[in-house]
Amino acid sequence: MSGTRSLSPSYACDIAKPLAGHVAAGLIALFAVLAGSERASALSKEQAIDNCRQTVGAPNVRACMQGMGKGGDREANLATCRAGVLPKMKACVMAALNAANGRANVAIELYKDGKPKADAVVPGNALPAGFVAPPRTIADITAILDSEKPHPATLAKLKASADNEPGKNISQADLAEFYIERGTARSALGRNMEALADGEKALAAALASGDGYFGQRIRQFITLQKLALGDIKGALQISQFMIKDANRPGQKGYLFNAQRIAANILVQMGDIPQAEGYMRQSLALLHEARTSGMPGWRTNYTTKGRAWEGDVEAIRATIFEARGQFREAEAAYAKSREWRLAWIPDMKYMEHAPPEGQVRGGADGDLLSAGRMKAKQGRLAEAEVDVRNALQSRLKAQGKYNPQTTQFVMGLANILIEEGRYEEAEKLARTALDVNRTLSIGDDAQSNAQILSQLGAILTFQRKLAEAAAVYAELDKAIAKWEPRRREVLELNGSRINAMFASGQTQAGLEAAQSLLKREIARVGEKHFDAASARGILAVGLMRAGKNPDAIREFKAALPVLLAASRENADDDDATIVAGRSQRLQGIVEAYIKLLANTQSASGDLAADTFSLADSIRGRSVQQALTASGARASIKDPVLAELVRNEQDLGKQVSAQLGLLNNILALPSGQRDEKGVKGVNASIEKLRSDRDKARAEINKRFPSYADLVDPKPPSVAHIQATLVDGEAMLSFYFGRDTSFVWAVPKQGAVAFAEIKATSGEIESKVRKLREALEPLAAMISDIPPFDLKLGYELYSTLLKPVEAGGKQSKSLFVVTNGALGLFPISLLPTAQAQIDANDDPLFSSYREVPWLARKYAVTMVPSSAALRTLRQLPPGKPGRGELIAFGDPLFSAEQAAEAAKAETLIKLADAGAVTTRGMPLKRRSSPKLEGVDSAELAMLPRLPDTADELKSIALALQADPSKVLKLGKNANEDVVRTTDLSGFKV
Repeated sequence: MSGTRSLSPSYACDIAKPLAGHVAAGLIALFAVLAGSERASALSKEQAIDNCRQTVGAPNVRACMQGMGKGGDREANLATCRAGVLPKMKACVMAALNAANGRANVAIELYKDGKPKADAVVPGNALPAGFVAPPRTIADITAILDSEKPHPATLAKLKASADNEPGKNISQADLAEFYIERGTARSALGRNMEALADGEKALAAALASGDGYFGQRIRQFITLQKLALGDIKGALQISQFMIKDANRPGQKGYLFNAQRIAANILVQMGDIPQAEGYMRQSLALLHEARTSGMPGWRTNYTTKGRAWEGDVEAIRATIFEARGQFREAEAAYAKSREWRLAWIPDMKYMEHAPPEGQVRGGADGDLLSAGRMKAKQGRLAEAEVDVRNALQSRLKAQGKYNPQTTQFVMGLANILIEEGRYEEAEKLARTALDVNRTLSIGDDAQSNAQILSQLGAILTFQRKLAEAAAVYAELDKAIAKWEPRRREVLELNGSRINAMFASGQTQAGLEAAQSLLKREIARVGEKHFDAASARGILAVGLMRAGKNPDAIREFKAALPVLLAASRENADDDDATIVAGRSQRLQGIVEAYIKLLANTQSASGDLAADTFSLADSIRGRSVQQALTASGARASIKDPVLAELVRNEQDLGKQVSAQLGLLNNILALPSGQRDEKGVKGVNASIEKLRSDRDKARAEINKRFPSYADLVDPKPPSVAHIQATLVDGEAMLSFYFGRDTSFVWAVPKQGAVAFAEIKATSGEIESKVRKLREALEPLAAMISDIPPFDLKLGYELYSTLLKPVEAGGKQSKSLFVVTNGALGLFPISLLPTAQAQIDANDDPLFSSYREVPWLARKYAVTMVPSSAALRTLRQLPPGKPGRGELIAFGDPLFSAEQAAEAAKAETLIKLADAGAVTTRGMPLKRRSSPKLEGVDSAELAMLPRLPDTADELKSIALALQADPSKVLKLGKNANEDVVRTTDLSGFKV
């Protein structure tokens, strides 16, 4: 496939022919050729051979023969001399051709027609130019999926192909074609064992027909079947044989693909150094293909070079991903995709070219992987766009009912899980399962079993525990005949055991939890997150069984490891694993606090002991973002910036290696490379050591920055030190089964209480209270009254139990999770009150309500650690302006046209006027989003009165409104993004 043909037998013989009288001429000719090497195709292969025969071959053979003397067998001596000089001749020919015809080490143009390359990777976390956010729901995707129904004729044709039998007396070449076609059909139906058998028969027939090129393609098919069957080591053996077999003249082009496959498998097994070795070999081979003057290489690089460039980028992407260099991996996957697509027009020049659909499928797979890399960088909106596009491309190309489609369906499901959109992820998982079952792929197939396991986890996240139990029962039935070690991976997992506990199967759950803990300790050791998580699950089971002392012992052993390890988030590809870890940590901490609250008195010690635990599981993403923002604002020293960059890179690599280790350890022991496991563990320890050294250096040279970027969940003492006189903090935690509140004053005892309500119950009450704040009313008189009874009930539930903790304060900082963050608790009445629905002026009786706002100034913060972070930020630069503000923006062309018209006076209604009851209600910032799939800025209503508000603020701060305010058409995205905001206080 590649290009360097072997030197012909006649050439090997001819090099020793007498050349007396021609040597000088040959040397002159060779020098002339080398001197003119800048001209394209200045030297043919035949010319190079002839010149090297004269200058290198003949002289060396003559010298060799003379050295042997005249005795002995002349023909035998001549053969020995020729063999000895052959490497020199090859080197001479290669050097001459490279010097005359070689090219620079520059890749072939991506597209012959000048089509632009892939978008460049955007630095930092900025969105690419022209980025369009994905729709708010997956309605567009589900519409496509739901619209396609199974085609009985198509499925029957596929099944017929899978059950077809070869004709009689057909040639070996045709037999090879038959078996590979039947094997492909069987693979599409999930019959991978039969497909593997067909692949091996096809290989035997192809080799018997003498078609080595086709044999290499068949070996690729065999490798894929072995991977589908979980035979990782067998797949590696085949790919390494392909590398060995292709490493010869005329076959080298196959090395690129074979090395890509081998590197991919080696990364799965944890042998990154060997995978990197194949990457270096591919890069060297690509250099040879690009620069070689050999006619074979030149011709083949012209037609196959784009495929080879894509294979090399794919290897680089795999290595970058394994090393935690996700931005670099993203760029490499994107380049691999572009090279694959650019190669499609060249496939017509290739014998036994793969089907175009297969190449386009590979390109979509690269796009899916690029999306995964964006997700690992936290760029979920961009990731969703990529994965959506990849899925839609596959649906257009091959339809819904294709086993490859499920990979892309579940790829989008994983992104939705990371976004917390479990209901939509459930729809996609059920669709993927339906596709496979319609194709007669059994539930015992690896793909279906994996989907069932993920579906069970998704249902558990939604607290659909009865449905989860039913799905897990289906999974049990499906994998009953699996080999025990293979079955154990899906049988023993935290989501499943939690579903057992929730459905009342406490004893069965306890037994499974004990088995899981034993397995995880043997697999990763007691100090790993997974082992500590298993111990925490066991503690929850013991608590449910009423074995409180045993439960407390296990909680105390698990929590320090869990909280420390949670700062190293393993980058797993299965989002249900990542989400499951997060939910298990939350559930374990929640259960421990509840257990302590029920077994100990609500003392100050209990309040202090549990306060920081709530912060460790609440608002983690917000705190991380705030910390990162504060850190960026604090970096002024270039030395610190370099140290921080190095520490962050090492942290990413640790996370990636932890994810890789988890994936390796999930393999059956017979398929793991234990040497690779040790290598990954050693790599993790080294990276951790290097990261710890980097942190120590930062701690030593920049201690204030170190405290800022790695804040531990603050203790009560830390918060009291952060507060000033007259301030207190209210910390709420709303859980799935129970809730808690802490009141921390600047001075004095901390108040702590268990709230007899779950997060769901609080959400229902908050939604009810918000009805008066977001009324669906046409007239002002239609606004429903604020439910003061429910408001006071919520106050009594949430704040009354800890009133003592904030009694002496005038300002409250509120930290919460869940729906309470969507409600201004200043509007909770602190005592029972009533209003007159018919009062006049309208709403006047609300003046007598004892709102919480009458007692306290309330400030919401995302976490207690966030308050500490904000108050540790360095002061701003002296000399900053008082204010810069943006207001009364124009969200659409229609609004701009309206603003351009003559200014009209805005009349404000008098609250005491008798006409208020009949006035229409127009809420300035309430866009109608019901039924809207993709929200846009143009849908927002104008905010004209914000201009007046900002002018008042500017005058109050003694700032010139004409200089500090950006209003109307000047309040746009470009102005906001390009304005330097660092020079202003507000």
